[in-house]
Order: sequence, then structure tokens, then C-alpha cells
Amino acid sequence: MSKKLIRILFYGMAILSVFVLYFASSYLSKVKKEPLAVIEGIDGGFYLDGKYIDGPLALNVGKYEVIGESKISLYSGRVLLVKIPQFEVEIVWEK
Repeated sequence: MSKKLIRILFYGMAILSVFVLYFASSYLSKVKKEPLAVIEGIDGGFYLDGKYIDGPLALNVGKYEVIGESKISLYSGRVLLVKIPQFEVEIVWEK
């Protein structure tokens, strides 16, 4: 192989690695901003630690007391329907 071809391959791989690094970092920053769990009431609102919540709410790491039937959407895509009038939720996973 000639030196010119090797140089072109080297610079092409360097440029390609910069693009891969950029797209990987933008994807990871988008993943970091996503909430761990989102909770919303099945029939209207619900009480979370004594406060009435009418719409969906993102939950961070911690322990919460919920009064009312709720739908919990986890970060992994799972959806949990909780039809218990009063329950506790503990978010323990950190990204």
C-alpha cells in the first residue's frame, strides 16, 4: 500500500471516531435527563406525600407515600398499574 492510501485511511478513521464520540455523548446526555419513574392517577388525581397532584409527575430517587390508584411508568419502559388505595413507592436505582 502506498503512503497516500494509508494516510487517507488514517484520517478517515479519525474523523469517523470523532463523529461516533459526538453521537454517543449526545445520546448519553439525553438519557441522563430522563426521569426514573413517572406516576399519574388512573381516575383523576392522587395524593403524593400529602399534596394533591392532578397530572403526571416525574419521581426522583427517594421514598414516597401515594394515596389513590395510580399508573407508574418506569424508565425501562415497564408500566405498573397499582390499584391499591394507599401504598409506598421507593425509587432506588441511580443512573
